[in-house]
Amino acid sequence: MRFPQADVAVVGLGPAGRALAYRLLHHGARVVVADPAPERAWWQTYAAWQHQLPDWLDDDVVGAQAGRPVIRAPRPVQLDDRYLVLDSGRLQRSLDISAAEPLPELLDEAAMSTLAPVVVDCRGSHPLPVRSRGRRWREGPTQSAYGVVLPAELAAGLLEGADSVLMDWRPHDGATSWGPRRPSFCYLVPVPGGGVLAEETSLAATPAMDRGLLRHRLAVRLRRHGVAAHEMAAAPTERVHIPLLPAPRPAVPGPAQVHRFGSAGDQLNPISGYSVGSSLQQADELARALLEHRSWPSRSADPRRLALAALDRLGGDATMELFGAFSRMPGSAQRAVLDPRTSTRAVLAAMGRQWWTMTPRHRPALVAATAAGITDLRTRPADRGVGAHNRTGAP
Repeated sequence: MRFPQADVAVVGLGPAGRALAYRLLHHGARVVVADPAPERAWWQTYAAWQHQLPDWLDDDVVGAQAGRPVIRAPRPVQLDDRYLVLDSGRLQRSLDISAAEPLPELLDEAAMSTLAPVVVDCRGSHPLPVRSRGRRWREGPTQSAYGVVLPAELAAGLLEGADSVLMDWRPHDGATSWGPRRPSFCYLVPVPGGGVLAEETSLAATPAMDRGLLRHRLAVRLRRHGVAAHEMAAAPTERVHIPLLPAPRPAVPGPAQVHRFGSAGDQLNPISGYSVGSSLQQADELARALLEHRSWPSRSADPRRLALAALDRLGGDATMELFGAFSRMPGSAQRAVLDPRTSTRAVLAAMGRQWWTMTPRHRPALVAATAAGITDLRTRPADRGVGAHNRTGAP
C-alpha cells in the first residue's frame, strides 16, 4: 500500500498526530493520515503550561484557566507557571486535516513503512516489558489514575482556596505519614463546563497501581472533605493508564524514514507522564524539519529515565519530600525537569538541585532508590531497533 504523491504519512490521530498533520498541511505538504477511527472524539482531560501553547493554536481551545497551581508536599507552594486546561473537543475540531488523504485502517509496522517516503508514528505509548523475579515479562513503570468531575462547590474543600492543585501528596486518609504504603497524590483542576476534576494518581509504579485501590483512596479523600459516597458515585469518571517507558518497536526494512512523535516519542516526559503540551509546542518545528529534510535530534539517553526508576522504588514520605523540594526550587529549575527538550546537562543540574533542596534525612533514601534504579534499568530489554526505526528521531 503506497501513496506515490504523498510527502509524509502520519499514523495515529491523537493530539500529537493530528497537530503534526495540521502543520504539515499548513506548510503545503501532501499528507496521508492513517487511523482506524479518525473521528473518534477525544474524551480525556488535556492540560498544558501556558508557555507551551504555540501562537498558531486557536485561543478558544483553552477551556479553563487553572492559574498557578500549588503542590502540597505537605506544605502548599504555588508554582510560577500558569496552567491551562484544554477543551478536548474544540482542540480536535480546530486541527483541521480534511485536506489530507485518509486511510481508516489499523496498520502493522511493515505496512506503515510503505505509505510515503517519510512516516511519523504517533500511535501512542506502548508499555515496556520488564522481567519479574519469576522470569516472566510484565508491564514496566506506569502512571495510573482514577478521577471524578465534581461540581465546583463540592470541590471547594479539596482545593482549600487554590485555583488548582497539581499534586497533593498528603496521605488520602489524613495520616501524618505514608509509612510502608506506596504513595499517590490528588490532582485537582477546573474543567470546561465549570466542574473540577479530582483525580487520585499513582505517579509511577511497576506494576501499575490497582484502579480499585485508587478509587478507594479517592473516596476516602473526598469523604474527609465533605463529599458523600452518593455524590462521588453520581459524578462522571475518568481513568488514566500511561506507560512511562515506551517499548521499542521493531525496525522494519523499507523505503521510508520512520519517526516517532508524541507519547510514542521524546515528547513524553517519563517522570510526569505529560506529552500533549510538548507535542503541540513542537509540532510545527518537526513539520518544517521533515519538509526541509533536516535532521531532528533524538534523546537517546534521558536522565529522567533514571529518575523514574528511582521514583518506582522510593518510599511514600521520601516521595512527598522530593516533590516538596521540587516546589521550592526556582521556576527555571522546575521547567528544566518538566520540559522534554531540556539538555541532559540542565536536567542533571536541576535534579541535583532538587536532591540538595530535600531535607537531609530523606536524601539517603533517594540515593538508595537511584542505585537500585540503575540496576533495574540494566535488566530491561535493550532498545534494539530504535535507532534504525527512528533514524532522525523526534525531540
